[in-house]
Amino acid sequence: MSGESRPLSGLTPDEVARRREAGQINVVPGGPSRTVAEIFRANFLTLFNALLGGLLLIVLLVLRQPRDALFGFVLLFNSLIGFIQEWRAKRTLDRLELLAAPAASIIREGKAEEHPVEEIVVHDLIQLRPGDQVVVDGEVVVSEGLEIDESLLTGESDPIHKDVGEEVLSGSFVAAGSGVYRATKVGGDAYAARLAAEGKRFTFNSGGAPEKEGGGRRGWTN
Repeated sequence: MSGESRPLSGLTPDEVARRREAGQINVVPGGPSRTVAEIFRANFLTLFNALLGGLLLIVLLVLRQPRDALFGFVLLFNSLIGFIQEWRAKRTLDRLELLAAPAASIIREGKAEEHPVEEIVVHDLIQLRPGDQVVVDGEVVVSEGLEIDESLLTGESDPIHKDVGEEVLSGSFVAAGSGVYRATKVGGDAYAARLAAEGKRFTFNSGGAPEKEGGGRRGWTN
């Protein structure tokens, strides 16, 4: 066993209350990811693509210059790449939401008890056992052969051994061993929440053109 030698006591009720008042709690704004149809629309059915598509038809049908239509294939390839990237991101987000753990074992005042993940605050101590999901970002404080599966986040198929002091990311899973980690990023600051927000960052204006939620027109490259 490696980690802190003194007993882990965790936060006191007063410390938890202060963090809740400061907004350091694991609450993430909800909202579904975009549908496949919306992703297709954002990448293919745009004003820019319509203009270039019209020019492509003129070149092919009127001018009959297929060699000059190369830009059309570049446009199609670019849109296809963007669609595939967003579709793969959507699948990852949907898996994370489907597998989201409803509760976690939190150590407070020396006792480990199950709490809804929404009650986790910054600096809470959270136990990890085989099969558990890492529900917020944190730093390992106890490691007993702890191995983490980050395949949903990074695509890395092999579990990664985590020693004391190393970071664990929300959305990953315990493949083997056990341990305890201290929450460092919760709510919208956690890795899985930021990944989800990135995948949902585009909306549509009244004209059908995709925009970032914070404003600004999306470019045609992805």
